Amino acid sequence: MLGPWTHAALWVVVASLAVREFQQGTKRVSAITVWGFAAFVTLWLSVMVGIPWQESGSYEPSVLLGLIFMIWMNDSGAYFVGKPWGRNKLMPSVSPGKSWEGLIGGGAAAAMLAGLLWGWSFVWMGPVVAVLATSGDLIESAWKRRNGIKDSGSIMPGHGGVMDRFDGFILTAPVYAILLSLLPFESNLKFLFP
Repeated sequence: MLGPWTHAALWVVVASLAVREFQQGTKRVSAITVWGFAAFVTLWLSVMVGIPWQESGSYEPSVLLGLIFMIWMNDSGAYFVGKPWGRNKLMPSVSPGKSWEGLIGGGAAAAMLAGLLWGWSFVWMGPVVAVLATSGDLIESAWKRRNGIKDSGSIMPGHGGVMDRFDGFILTAPVYAILLSLLPFESNLKFLFP
């Protein structure tokens, strides 16, 4: 929100810490594996840095803020629906706490926010974000299970590592960037950045 340089610096730090966590958390790590992950993270980093930039060349942080709020709303909806009513497990061998009910709750919450942010013709983005963010979380959970670790790191006490906090962006950010390039929609959050 402070500007394009602080925005880029934030994501460079997040990407660097993610590569470090991956290297430290992987049991049988080879140079090829680390370099492959680093290449993926570099591509992801370019997407994250590029999201707020408009075709006109203007920097619009509200565009990225919309994605962040959508992922947070999905996570909140999934938790508040899945915790009390989640009976049907999504992938119990990978992430025993995730349920189909939570996925639906997250999608519904994100759909409501999408309607508020971009107009009611964009409510379909809620379920898209729910599926992509949950898939990113499951990918990271599978990696942790395979390597016998609970958290990807300890940089945020009580919240795990950087990969634990940003796993919802793994697939969501690239798809969101593609949608931004294909569909003309503007965020109602623009008023935050006069």
